[in-house]
Amino acid sequence: MGLHFKGEKPKKKTKSKSRSTGGPAKEDPDAHLEGWIPAPSPALLLGPSYLTLPATDLTPAVCVAINPTTGKVYPHVLPSAGTESSAAALSRATSSAAQLASLDPEELEALVDPTDAAALGLSTVEHSEPSDVNHVWVCARIPDTNDKVTFRSGGGKFLACDEYGRVSAEREARGMQEEWTLEEPASGKDAAGSGRMVIKSAYGKYLSVDVVAGGKVELRGDEEKESSTERWRLMMQGEYVVKAKKQYNDRNGIKTVADTGYTVVTDLAGAEIDAIKKYHHHGRGSDAVGTEEDKRALKKARKEGKLAEAMLDRRAKLKSDRYC
Repeated sequence: MGLHFKGEKPKKKTKSKSRSTGGPAKEDPDAHLEGWIPAPSPALLLGPSYLTLPATDLTPAVCVAINPTTGKVYPHVLPSAGTESSAAALSRATSSAAQLASLDPEELEALVDPTDAAALGLSTVEHSEPSDVNHVWVCARIPDTNDKVTFRSGGGKFLACDEYGRVSAEREARGMQEEWTLEEPASGKDAAGSGRMVIKSAYGKYLSVDVVAGGKVELRGDEEKESSTERWRLMMQGEYVVKAKKQYNDRNGIKTVADTGYTVVTDLAGAEIDAIKKYHHHGRGSDAVGTEEDKRALKKARKEGKLAEAMLDRRAKLKSDRYC
């Protein structure tokens, strides 16, 4: 799967034949989502990502970029749209992605056959997109979390922020400073599915930009309060949405049924047994959900979107109890 940049001609999608039966060719599901679209939610950002901050009263429009020669991370100032048609195109892209993310939590967990995305028109509208590979970061999820990610440059260096708010990309290994938390904006008019999110460092401070002496725009990670200069628009490659949904299902105890789409696992004990067997060499069903209090705690975690984290904590406790 390659990146798509402005001005490139779309590649023709190929069809593959069934391996088991040699039956009729099936359409490539990735054909329904292509190009750059606003990330539907913090839990679904994955793969090549474009981190932009739309213009505010205080700052110009920028994207997070890296200088491949010096390795320095900086806010690259983007040219203004200039025309009404460009703004209208971005508005259409945002509207389409908003439809994808308009589902409530229960519906999102049961989310949709990939073909439904075609009905949203996501493959036909124009999008805001990068013009330079050094403006693209590869997003990967931190295991067993719905909101924590890493961003890696094309040169293999991870985007990081230290305790003083200095943003860099110097290491090829992931540590605490290379982890970021994605959240929906706390308030404001930004619609769900617009791709607008806040990005927090491991120290709980917001990634933002500031105009310093001389009119220079500076990238920083030490802002303590959310405002318009911290509400980033995160774009992703549409073809990664299907993979992101599958990972979301795995993290949250959601199973798929062949040919019938996605189904929500309501049997929390069964979901935890599967998790224990997957992650524990000596996993046993008797270690799973036991008391009513356990079930209530996991139901609450699922409602808050933290089921995977809650089960991870339980697995760690079960393991420590067994060997203590």
